[in-house]
Amino acid sequence: MNTGFFNSIPRTSHFTGVVDGKNFFPAPENWVIVITDIRSSTRAVAEGRYKDVNMIGGAAICAVRNATGLRDWPFVFGGDGATLLLDSAYQADVEAALVRTRSLARDDFQLDLRIAFVPIREVRQRGRDVLVARHEVSPGNSLALFGGGGVELAEALIKNEQTSSRYVVPEYSLPGLPDLTGLSCRWEPLHSQKGRIVCLLVKSQAADFKQRQAITSAFLDNLAALIGPELDQASPVSVGSLRFRWPPKGLAAEARATRAKKSYGRRLAQLYVQSFLQWIMELFGRQGGNYNPARYREEIRTNSDFCKFDDVLRMVLDCTEEQVAGIRQLLDRMHAAGQIDFGIFETEKALMTCLLFDLESSQHLHFIDGDNGGFWSAAKEYKLQVSSHEPTPGHAVGESVDS
Repeated sequence: MNTGFFNSIPRTSHFTGVVDGKNFFPAPENWVIVITDIRSSTRAVAEGRYKDVNMIGGAAICAVRNATGLRDWPFVFGGDGATLLLDSAYQADVEAALVRTRSLARDDFQLDLRIAFVPIREVRQRGRDVLVARHEVSPGNSLALFGGGGVELAEALIKNEQTSSRYVVPEYSLPGLPDLTGLSCRWEPLHSQKGRIVCLLVKSQAADFKQRQAITSAFLDNLAALIGPELDQASPVSVGSLRFRWPPKGLAAEARATRAKKSYGRRLAQLYVQSFLQWIMELFGRQGGNYNPARYREEIRTNSDFCKFDDVLRMVLDCTEEQVAGIRQLLDRMHAAGQIDFGIFETEKALMTCLLFDLESSQHLHFIDGDNGGFWSAAKEYKLQVSSHEPTPGHAVGESVDS
């Protein structure tokens, strides 16, 4: 098993540096692209249940991590799902974990989770590549970035009626619940400290990878002129935005998702006690066991993925009204020049879903999306722009590929 690939990639601590094409490396040929996403999430968003959507998106990552026992592997959280790269030797175990997660999503959250496996070999046969970069947000905590167009093609393949059956896992059930140990959802929504939370989707229109990265880098340079040279200056996660209340609003959802072999009532009672103790420690700034409130809050800030890249640049930013106006002008200007397609959505709060691996060694990650649909809402405008000048998926990816 080629489990050391991601660990062998040079680490880059600055997101803008990771987007540089020289930091991307080809994924192993025998790996697979694992894609999960929520189908028909319109109703959930309309009902204000996007936190549930985020939780199932994070649950997919957590389930795979626990099923494989691997911590150091590439994935990107997309809001209503996730994209992961794994050695195909793990596929059977991962499929079983995700099928159980799909059943949980359907039975407890009334959400339809799609699961698909696309071999990287087939993506390359179709003329795209799967390249991986590593963004180390803090020692021992890394996030992946995907380039080369392969992930984008894989998403088109699983959504195309002519090809989806080859890759999408059919409906079936397995006994038991997924192991979602580490999945947490206790912090209050992150209110904007500057005025607006902005969700951005930005994709270069260039076909060549180097040109794509150059355009993406140019966008980030122009963005820095608007929001400041360090992206952290626009992070929705800050000392001012982090709020912990008791009981947490997301506790019931966390109990349903993480109950495993316990009853829902027993798990909920357990979480009430745990979160009460956490609230007391937060309230008085006292350390208890491995939980140090001041240190943990700072680690949440550094370990948050408010910027992501999987052939599409995804960002959740806390901005002033003036900065939002400047960002819109920048997006319009680069789109008119034929450089990018984009989607933008404004709201007042960001949402955070957490994966807690080991607090003692500071191993935890926090997934950020916007409230009221976040990336899902920004994707409406983005998809319209993309569809206006690109061929339909059926024409682009419908040809057959030999096994």
